[in-house]
Amino acid sequence: MQGAVGFSRKTGVLFVLLLLGFLAYPFRDFFCVYEQVKSTVKINDKLTLYITEVSKSSLSKYTYNYYFYDAAKSIDDFLTHVKSIDPVMTTDDNKASTEVKDGDIYFRVRGNVYTFRSVGYNVRIHLDTSPY
Repeated sequence: MQGAVGFSRKTGVLFVLLLLGFLAYPFRDFFCVYEQVKSTVKINDKLTLYITEVSKSSLSKYTYNYYFYDAAKSIDDFLTHVKSIDPVMTTDDNKASTEVKDGDIYFRVRGNVYTFRSVGYNVRIHLDTSPY
């Protein structure tokens, strides 16, 4: 009975893997993080503030990260190193304002501030927040 068609384990495993792939495909956005530069603010000759918009999935709210980066480098260089840089501030306020006066930075946030850290770049940071 060598000519009989039977069930092969390889075929069964391949079928199960394809089925799992088709079932998992709609949920691919749950595991991806998309980050794009929203704006930049020049602080001084050495520093630039990059504001990025982060989308973690299709079901989550946008968050906004604020980074200090070397002013001599380009936006493309910043985007290649963004994963290794800690943000100065993370918020959900898309209308947060940033102002630079006499080398000091003034943030005004009306919303949630998830993280904030003071960094030693010899720049003073003033943070004005309220819930809404």
